[in-house]
Amino acid sequence: MGKLADLFGGNIADGVAKIISLFKVDPNLALQHQGELEKIQADLVTKQVDAAITEMNAASEIIKAEAQSQSWLPRNVRPLLLLLWGLAITFNACIPIIARFWLPNLQPFPLDPWVYKLTAIGFTGYVTARTWEKVTDKE
Repeated sequence: MGKLADLFGGNIADGVAKIISLFKVDPNLALQHQGELEKIQADLVTKQVDAAITEMNAASEIIKAEAQSQSWLPRNVRPLLLLLWGLAITFNACIPIIARFWLPNLQPFPLDPWVYKLTAIGFTGYVTARTWEKVTDKE
C-alpha cells in the first residue's frame, strides 16, 4: 500500500493528474506540427476509404459468383437465410400471443435491437439488389 501511496502521492486524483500531465503536448509544439498531423489524418482517412471500397468490391464479386452458380444452393442461400431469420423473429413475437391460452406464462425471447436492424438491412439490401437486377435486365 505504501508504494501505491508514494506513486499517487497519497491522493488518487492527484496521482492521476500527475500521470495525465506527463502526456500533455506543449501547445506551441502542437501548432508547429499541425500541418503534418492533418496530412497524416487525411492519409489515414484515404486508406480507410480505400480499404472499405476494396472490401465491398470483394463482397460484390462473391455475391456475383454465387448468383451465377449452376447449383441451386449457392444461388439461394442468402434468400433462404433471410427467410429463416425473418420467420424466427415473427414466430418469436406471434407464438406467445397464440399460445397464451394454453401456456399463459410463455414470453417471447428478448432480442437485442441489432437483430432487428441487421434483418432490416438484409431485407432492404436483397430487395434493392433484386429490383436493380430486374430493372437493368436487358432480356
